[in-house]
Amino acid sequence: MANTGLSQLYSIIFKQENAHEDSIWSCAWQQSDRDRSENIITGGIDDLVKVWKWTGEKLELRHVLEGHQLGVVSVDMNLSGTLAASSSLDSHVRVWDVDTGKCIKSMEAGPVDAWTISFSPDSRFLATGSHSG
Repeated sequence: MANTGLSQLYSIIFKQENAHEDSIWSCAWQQSDRDRSENIITGGIDDLVKVWKWTGEKLELRHVLEGHQLGVVSVDMNLSGTLAASSSLDSHVRVWDVDTGKCIKSMEAGPVDAWTISFSPDSRFLATGSHSG
């Protein structure tokens, strides 16, 4: 097996015990243009999205975002770190304000689950993918 050098680039720097009540299925990390804080967004089987502030030494819970009715399978943040998006097995996509924790948009993804979500490089659009291809 070839050494890719990843072990030299990445390491586990922190582990937050009991971050969610059940499994975490997705996370995203971005720096906010507003205040230069680093935020981590997590989504889990417990139907919740959580916003965490990374201080360089610990995680501080900023917001618990409620609204999904089934497990959150994918999360992402826009380039400026001010918006988060989540997709869930409840077939809904939600867009959140990272600073306030408020849901600013909710869209039904149709009769299939939205399994993955991603902001476009310019943060103007969201792409989703489903299990049906």
